[in-house]
Amino acid sequence: MLTLGAHMCKWPIGDPSTSDFSFCGRRASEGVYCVEHARVAYQPQVRKSAGKDASSDLARSLRRYI
Repeated sequence: MLTLGAHMCKWPIGDPSTSDFSFCGRRASEGVYCVEHARVAYQPQVRKSAGKDASSDLARSLRRYI
C-alpha cells in the first residue's frame, strides 16, 4: 500500500496473507479505483417500492414456477 501513488487503483488482488498479494495499480480515474474496478465496487442503488420487501419479491418470482 505504501508504494501506491495518489492516483493509482487500490483494488486488492490475491490473499493478503500470502507474499504475492498486491494491488491493481492502474490509473485511478474515479476515487481510489480504476474505471473497471469502480464499476464493481460502486453498484447503483435499487429503490424498493413502499411496503415491499425482499421476501415478497422472492414469493412473486417463485409463483411463476408453481
